[in-house]
Amino acid sequence: MRKLSFILIIFALCMPELTIQAQKKKAASKPKVQPVVERKPKTAMIDSLINAYLFDEATDLIDDEIDTNPAADYAAILTARQQQAAKGSSMLEATQKVVFVDSIVVGRELMLQAISIDGSCGQLLNAKQIKDLLSLKETAVGTGFVNDFGDHAIFSQTINGGGTKLMQSSLFGDKWSTPAPLNGIGDSLSAEGFPFLMADGTTLYFAANDEASLGGYDIYITRYDAESASYLKPENIGMPFNSPSNEYLMVYDEVNNLGWLVSDRNQPADKVCVYVFIPDETRETYDDLPDDQLRSLAAIHNIKASQQKAGAEVNKALARLQTARTAHQDIAKDNDLNFDVAYGKRYKSLNDFRNPEAKEKATEWASHKLRHEQLATMLADNRHKYAAAQTEAERKALAPVILRQEQELQAQAMQLSELANKIRALEIEKQ
Repeated sequence: MRKLSFILIIFALCMPELTIQAQKKKAASKPKVQPVVERKPKTAMIDSLINAYLFDEATDLIDDEIDTNPAADYAAILTARQQQAAKGSSMLEATQKVVFVDSIVVGRELMLQAISIDGSCGQLLNAKQIKDLLSLKETAVGTGFVNDFGDHAIFSQTINGGGTKLMQSSLFGDKWSTPAPLNGIGDSLSAEGFPFLMADGTTLYFAANDEASLGGYDIYITRYDAESASYLKPENIGMPFNSPSNEYLMVYDEVNNLGWLVSDRNQPADKVCVYVFIPDETRETYDDLPDDQLRSLAAIHNIKASQQKAGAEVNKALARLQTARTAHQDIAKDNDLNFDVAYGKRYKSLNDFRNPEAKEKATEWASHKLRHEQLATMLADNRHKYAAAQTEAERKALAPVILRQEQELQAQAMQLSELANKIRALEIEKQ
């Protein structure tokens, strides 16, 4: 009995130690739980690859991220970037050959001042100018376009507090019609603006932000179909004109054979680059170029790279550009005006005007007068070409051009006369 009591006492004394050892052994047998490491989204890296035109590399990275079963918000971003990279890869392969001759960086609000197009190609106006011209109740958005006759305007307005839509208005007598959406493209794009209508009155370029866009605003082209009285489905014009950044405006000067593109690619906030290029009637793409060279041309990294084997064409284009810019600057000058206010009284400068409204309209008159003179010169040149033509085909090609220019010249002369009379009336009232 004493022996049993002794054993029980010894067991009781050893029990705590045995329990501790058992607990340690049990704990050691359990697998260690690793701390959860949250994966950081690689959105910035993906965007960097897309902006560098490394679309295939961006796609590979996106696919790897999708395989990790990301959270819903990140998954949605990855899906959008996946579609963007696919569009970019497709556009890159079809990059158009374009010769760029000049570029200038300006504030976004000054983009129109950096574009020097001939007056016969129409007029680009800012939002305030469009609102004032058409007496709009609501402010226009971006920039607007008025044709060379001054009787048809295309611009953009916010619709129902949502996206922006292209609108049009026509001048009947001295009143502009109620703005109406452009038929055919009103429902196909979510944001539309920055229109430019070619001299043919049919081909329309504009910017839009939509699912078919590579990034932000892209430039689209559409044409008016007279039979359906609506525009055809717009098409994205691709690279190098469009990029993962915003492209706002595409303008063609058929008189000087120059094109203008406004983009904010590689620019700080509120800055844009205005590129000048040589238009080409045929669309030609690059063949068998190294990938890095193709990416550089598509992104317009260096305009000189686009000028290879086009030295003579570039020099001629630069000369035309200088002429266009000089003419554009001359319009803004207030000297050598030569405006007859009354019999025997001629103003030589805009500063001679006492009535502010008359002075403003005199600036407009000087611009129209320059366009009228340029058109008269073109008409005389075409008449000379017609007389010297060697074939009937040449004469047939020139005949409609001459007829249209004659009609435009007559219309411009009437506009000049009416505008001059308004200026005289305003100025005489002040005296």
